Amino acid sequence: MKFFKLSMVLALLVLALPVGAVERTGILAPADVKKEQDAVMQMLVSGNKAHQAHIVLKPGLPKLMMVSCADSRVEPEVIFHMKPGEIYTVRAFGNIVDKSILGSLEYGADKLQCHVLVVLGHTHCSALQEAISEHDNPTSVWRSLNLQDLNGRLQPAVESVTDKSLSDDDRWDAVVRANVFNTMRTIREESPELWQLEQDDMLKIVGGIYHLDTGKVEWLKE
Repeated sequence: MKFFKLSMVLALLVLALPVGAVERTGILAPADVKKEQDAVMQMLVSGNKAHQAHIVLKPGLPKLMMVSCADSRVEPEVIFHMKPGEIYTVRAFGNIVDKSILGSLEYGADKLQCHVLVVLGHTHCSALQEAISEHDNPTSVWRSLNLQDLNGRLQPAVESVTDKSLSDDDRWDAVVRANVFNTMRTIREESPELWQLEQDDMLKIVGGIYHLDTGKVEWLKE
């Protein structure tokens, strides 16, 4: 009964959001943004209360770590049908790595003793679509140096796909795959610790593509 009531509350909160907040077809007015923010915060508070009623602390450490995209549709625990605490996850737009992410992975390998590292890309990745658009029509002046840096980390994958005969969708798919391999290469080149662990067979680094339309993970061969 409590779960039913909570579900009704969440449903009402979602319905209370402005249409634009769902469709994202235009810029919301500040008043509508405020309503959306309040609704989201109430949803978080209600959801956390429900979580508290079912929290169960389990001993043990995760056996694997994962670099995945920040896309809300790509949730590793859901994709692999695992419980919280079973995957040490680091997520970033376009499943890229930088110094902070590499440091996090080194912590996972050293302190948490994770012996498997998965780099997980996914089909229809908007980060790579943006990178392709930027490659074809470069931005003259970047308003955000952070976004410029992120784009720079994605460009090697775009530049590696040189087949002019590919359709737009096939090119997109090829760039997604190339980006997974590029992230794996960056991990090995910029983290001597992780590279050495892999050489000593203490860490297995693998790449995969999550297919949004089927839910299947395709494991890539190097």
